[in-house]
Amino acid sequence: MTEALANWPYAPAALLAGAATFGVVLFTLAWIGIPGVDSISRNTIQRLAKNSAAPVAGQLANRAVDLVFAAFVLRLLGATANGQYAVAVVAWLYLKTISDFGLSVLVTREAARSPERAGELLGASTILRILVLLALVPPVAAYAVGGLRFLELSPASAAAIGLLMLSIVPGSYTEAVNSIFNARERMELPAALNVATNLFRACLGLGALVAGLGVIGLALVALVTTSVAAVAYHVALRHLAVRPVWRLTRRDARWLLTISWPLLLNGLLMNLFFRADVFVIQAAQGDYALGVYDAAYKFINTVLLVPTYFTLAVFPILTRYAASDHSRLLDSFGLAVKFMLIIAWPVTLGTVALAPLLIGILGGADFLPDSANALRVLIWFLPWSYVNGITQYVLVAVDRQRSITWAFAAAVAFNLAANLALVPIFSFYAAAGVTVATEVVIFAMLALAVRRYIGPLSWAGLAVRPTLAAAAMGLTLVAAWRLGAIPATVIGCLAYAVALVVSGAVGRREADIALALLGRARPAAS
Repeated sequence: MTEALANWPYAPAALLAGAATFGVVLFTLAWIGIPGVDSISRNTIQRLAKNSAAPVAGQLANRAVDLVFAAFVLRLLGATANGQYAVAVVAWLYLKTISDFGLSVLVTREAARSPERAGELLGASTILRILVLLALVPPVAAYAVGGLRFLELSPASAAAIGLLMLSIVPGSYTEAVNSIFNARERMELPAALNVATNLFRACLGLGALVAGLGVIGLALVALVTTSVAAVAYHVALRHLAVRPVWRLTRRDARWLLTISWPLLLNGLLMNLFFRADVFVIQAAQGDYALGVYDAAYKFINTVLLVPTYFTLAVFPILTRYAASDHSRLLDSFGLAVKFMLIIAWPVTLGTVALAPLLIGILGGADFLPDSANALRVLIWFLPWSYVNGITQYVLVAVDRQRSITWAFAAAVAFNLAANLALVPIFSFYAAAGVTVATEVVIFAMLALAVRRYIGPLSWAGLAVRPTLAAAAMGLTLVAAWRLGAIPATVIGCLAYAVALVVSGAVGRREADIALALLGRARPAAS
């Protein structure tokens, strides 16, 4: 299919027409919105369901598009060029994290507390993001020049970094608008806009690749896409009756920077440990090794979807409980942790079983077996990561975001030292193992913070039953392996579901919550 698309003379024009179509869909959604979505928000449980289900459904569609797009990218670029683009994307991730300065979470929190300040927070946070980005231009230029000379950074990677940096400017406004939607618990429209934007990007991106623009073409498409999305999000603001106030006083800047810098540091440290191995692999092993390793992350990005949007949905609720009912906060936090583990375990074990098939479909035979083996190691970070994700947000809800900094600082120190020592010897296999170990370090540090600032939580009590069910799934996988990877995985998932009920991981309380989600009962916690 990839060769047919590349050889079809009308492919660029057809893909451009597809991009134009999805552009029209994007602005139509931004203007008309999604009527009727608020009618189901009758209690806290239902609001949580709506605010997590809509973005998750949207991002599932997005990840499906991403995976299809990645399959074409990996085949059209190859491992080496994929590595060149991967290092540019990770550089963009760092720049985006720094320029965001933790403002996405802060604006969501403050706009939820004071809805009348939404316009002021929207404008001021956008201006501040752009000012921070401007301050990053000199160090980025120094890295590009030094990388070309000393780190074997390719010219294509350097050019892509510059274009992706420019894309952060319109992206800053989009992020600010999205924070206001999150604060209003109106996450369904941004989810739909994201899907349309992603389809627009995929069509343009494939067109650029088929036209032979390669790595630089993909970066240029990112700049165009973020610019179009920013305009669409501005149009969508009409549904919130919010207008940005374009003013940033020194007092406002000082207040925003003072409160948000721990969130920036936490986000930067998290990204530093999570993808710092990219720079180590690129410098020590080259673009090809990085391209093979990055192929495994195409799937990892998909499985990180659930905690990202679940925590965004639950965050406003946790914030209100933190201010009004501490016991309910602790109880809700425990339920969220349990839910994360129940979801994480079958994904982890299923990925171990299906890794060669997943990578074969995604990248083809050129990425086997190394990418599949890297994925089989990487995926064990998932249960720890799911729990760590919700734990960070509950600490932010109680205004203890500074306590998270020490957890990430310890994790970064461990991660960098381990990667620098092991990657030159064991290549990306070491990087995958270090990623898993780093999540364990983060969990240990965050658990201490929870005990100190929120209260005692029986982590073992929350984890034991889902873990026993996971063990049953693992044993079933081994016993049924002779039937093939796919049948064994299906049977293993069925065994996991049964074990959840038998072990008591899913019981009466969870059934009551399910009924509340369907509107058939109103639990006491609503």
